[in-house]
Amino acid sequence: MAREYDVVIVGAGMVGALTAVLTAQKGLTVALIDKHSGRYTLSTPPAYDARVSAISKLSQTLLEEAGAWQRIAQDRLAPYHKMAVWDGLGDGYVDFDTHYQQGQTLGQLVENAVLCNALMKSVHDTRGIDLYFDDSVVAQRQVDQGVEIDLASDRQLQGSVLVAADGANSQVRHQNGFETVEWDYGHHAIVTTVEIDQPHEGTAWQAFGEEGILAFLPLPSVDDKHYVSIVWSVAPSDAEQLVALEEADFCKRLTYSINRRFSALSITVPRMAIPLRQRHAKQYVQEGIALIGDAAHTIHPLAGQGANLGFADVSALVPILVKAHQRGETLGSMKVLRRYQRARMLDNIAMSASMEAFKRMFTTQQPIVVQLRNMGMKVCHSSSTIKRQLVAHASGIR
Repeated sequence: MAREYDVVIVGAGMVGALTAVLTAQKGLTVALIDKHSGRYTLSTPPAYDARVSAISKLSQTLLEEAGAWQRIAQDRLAPYHKMAVWDGLGDGYVDFDTHYQQGQTLGQLVENAVLCNALMKSVHDTRGIDLYFDDSVVAQRQVDQGVEIDLASDRQLQGSVLVAADGANSQVRHQNGFETVEWDYGHHAIVTTVEIDQPHEGTAWQAFGEEGILAFLPLPSVDDKHYVSIVWSVAPSDAEQLVALEEADFCKRLTYSINRRFSALSITVPRMAIPLRQRHAKQYVQEGIALIGDAAHTIHPLAGQGANLGFADVSALVPILVKAHQRGETLGSMKVLRRYQRARMLDNIAMSASMEAFKRMFTTQQPIVVQLRNMGMKVCHSSSTIKRQLVAHASGIR
């Protein structure tokens, strides 16, 4: 006989774990399923996790509500109060900081493994969540009161609603025939942690040039040595060559690509090259099922908004489910789930479209486009009004 829950969540990463905690805190019963164990082994600085996220103030508030943010040690957080962007093919430059908005930071950089570990501690400390780890969904079907789910472990669950938070290659999305619009960006993102020769000044640095799109994201200093997480978006053939370079040669290329604003001294973790693909589900919901986070949408990492978009999905979905539960509505009904889709789809599409346009504009080397974008950056740099809007957007205030 199937065990019954209000909400069944597939995927216990950042988005799925946060959804589980915030939903269970409101009195709903939750099943959390993941094919992994839910255990995270944290590295020792300066060997920071190569994958990091820029967490906006809105996302931080949600994580605090879940009791996860408080569990992160301060020496694993890197607040940033300024962003500096320039065009390596011209003299276009723009920077903005918290001077243009009340508040001390634009956001905080945190390693994905550290954040997932903190969320998992909150999951274990929250009543009303049953864990089905080292397990996976093999089949699901609609029943009168929701969705019945068969697990690889031969257990059966029934949920009023099934929430798919199982990532960009979502099995739930695929099994249920959700259609997507997607294409390759024609870029791979090289990620690693690098020691640099001087303080990063609490600034997120980003350069657009002939060697791709390069972000230097601040990490905590250790013993007066300074570190950044890099995200270097380049063509696949270039990524293969860069990953294969000897460490000293890679650091030289990196120093050149950041316009020598810093010297890259060494690499503290192995380099990874991650294919970049834009993907957006045409619908986020079906009867009994909702897609959230990367299962619903993925975008280019150049703006660092992937995690924040997923957390914004959580911020929309959880209150809708809680209110529907209080009203006695069927959680998986299209009437309920369409409220979530209406709340999030337009914002996510707008972000995807803007990132695609931004990527196309800054990866071309056509002289006319280069000239126009440099002019545009100069206008932005000289306008306090535009800078206030950029700060509000980057910090998640808007």
